[in-house]
Amino acid sequence: VVDDGRTKRTFNLNRPYHGVLMPSGLWRELNNFSSGSICLVLASNKYDEKDYIRDYQDFIKFKR
Repeated sequence: VVDDGRTKRTFNLNRPYHGVLMPSGLWRELNNFSSGSICLVLASNKYDEKDYIRDYQDFIKFKR
């Protein structure tokens, strides 16, 4: 599920050659993984905890 603060959209990735490119500033939820599946994340910068919003209500405030 991808949410831009106004609209939510669900992507069903049921093929191993499908993926989703997400720009920054989106809320995402990962769910319904099948047994043996993996999630691969590629990023342009090193991980920094301070770069992330962990609470959905904080995200909505940020988007407004």
